[in-house]
Amino acid sequence: MSDEEKPSEEGDNIETITVQSTRFGEFEVPADRVITLPSGMIGFPPNQRFVMLDHKPPFSWLQSLEDSALAFVVVDGFEFGEDYKATPPIGDKDIDLTKEDEYALLVIVTVRSDPQDTTANLKAPIFVNLRNMQGVQVIYDNPQLSTRFPLWASDEENDEGADSSEEKK
Repeated sequence: MSDEEKPSEEGDNIETITVQSTRFGEFEVPADRVITLPSGMIGFPPNQRFVMLDHKPPFSWLQSLEDSALAFVVVDGFEFGEDYKATPPIGDKDIDLTKEDEYALLVIVTVRSDPQDTTANLKAPIFVNLRNMQGVQVIYDNPQLSTRFPLWASDEENDEGADSSEEKK
């Protein structure tokens, strides 16, 4: 048995890969969980292979397999609701996405020291074709989509929003 294959509890061989991460140490994941971004990501084109790691909901990590120090915090783009119109790249040559395919929509989060300043990049989400685990980052030329969409409104903003809606009544 190679170092890359470990038996499962059921006795089947499931191919695994060993991941080196400066943030999470060394760990193994099933090889079929590797997400390949053939075109890379904005600013990180040589990094094309990633794995998703669960974190504290709603957050996950997208860990690079090429660079142990590179990991992105991501959230499920579907959590932004119907108002977030991220059109999937049907027919994209890199991921071979068809209308019949299921896909993941990942939004990169920038975490700041003050959680109130944490933002999501709605302008450049990542689509992953779940059939072949191929992904692509899509950049939308839509001024209504922000690269710094606030994940949480501060209490002051909530109060102001309540005040302004009261004034409109």
